[in-house]
Amino acid sequence: MKPDGSKYLKIGQLASLVEMSPRTIRYYEEIGLLNSVKRIEGGKRVYTEKDLHRLKFIKRLKHLGITLSDMTELEGIYQVDRTNRKVLPRLLELMQGHVLKIDERINNLVRLKSDILSYQENIRKKISG
Repeated sequence: MKPDGSKYLKIGQLASLVEMSPRTIRYYEEIGLLNSVKRIEGGKRVYTEKDLHRLKFIKRLKHLGITLSDMTELEGIYQVDRTNRKVLPRLLELMQGHVLKIDERINNLVRLKSDILSYQENIRKKISG
């Protein structure tokens, strides 16, 4: 329930609460990540507390590096069993893969930093004579 006592949120209200654009919310709907959306008279979309929590979860997964494609895969797994029993192990795999990619990027940046420092030192030697 909203603070004003009504049961549903309009897309603009929801967008403001989750700091996303209405277009992004509609896109998540189109690709199947937000599939509990209700419609009222005239076909207007309205959103519930469940949708709010779902979008916050999607936003959190994005922050953790999970792609929309991965989220769609997880949603597909969930739709088969209607339980997180198989979803959570797959989410852990995806997160572990992301951790490995981050480690690789960190290692590449450390090597780049070393190369830059070495090159700077060579330049300093040439300048000083």
